Amino acid sequence: MENKTEVHTLLFSTDLEATEKLKFNGGLIFNWSKSEMDNLSASYYEGKNPASFGYDHAIAFDTWEDNSDQKIQEIEYYLGCSYDINEMLSVNLNASYTDYNDDEPYLYDTDGDLFLVNAGLTFRF
Repeated sequence: MENKTEVHTLLFSTDLEATEKLKFNGGLIFNWSKSEMDNLSASYYEGKNPASFGYDHAIAFDTWEDNSDQKIQEIEYYLGCSYDINEMLSVNLNASYTDYNDDEPYLYDTDGDLFLVNAGLTFRF
C-alpha cells in the first residue's frame, strides 16, 4: 500500500499599533491538501475463499483506493484587537471565519464554514 500526501499553506498577516494602548491584527490563511492511496493489495485473500456473509471482498478492495482520496481547500480570515487598560491588564477581542471545502468527501460531505468570536483578558505579572 502506498499513501501520498501533499499539504500547502500560505499565510498573510499584519499587525497595526493604532495608539500606544490599542493594537489590531489580521490575516488570511490558505490551506490546500491532497491525499491518495495506491497499490492496495489483498494478498491475504489470494487463493483463499474467505467467508463472505454476503460481502464481496473484491469490490471492497477495488473501491478502497478511490474512497481514500482526499482533496481539501480551506481559507481562514481573522481579525483581532487588544486594548491595554494599564501595564498589567488588557482586553482582547478576536474573530475568525473559515470556509472549508472537501472536493472528494470520504465518509460524508464535510463542506462548510465556521465563524468564531472570542474575548479575553490578559494579565501580566
